[in-house]
Amino acid sequence: MKQLLLEIDEITEAKINAVAKTAGLSAQQWLRQIIEEKTATNWPNSIKALAGTWQDAPFSETLRAAEGQDVAREDF
Repeated sequence: MKQLLLEIDEITEAKINAVAKTAGLSAQQWLRQIIEEKTATNWPNSIKALAGTWQDAPFSETLRAAEGQDVAREDF
């Protein structure tokens, strides 16, 4: 496996360590996860699972069917 040398300041290091600890991960694991998420080329399975779970929106003709017809007026 390749290694990556990344220079960061102390504040950024502290932020990474705090967030990683909150997630229950090492800083290395957390950074690897972020890199994988940001470089993904496919939709996550959670998004793919949404396909077909909602009804299609009605066409504009259906939405406007009960509104009546426009009337052209020449007295403007």
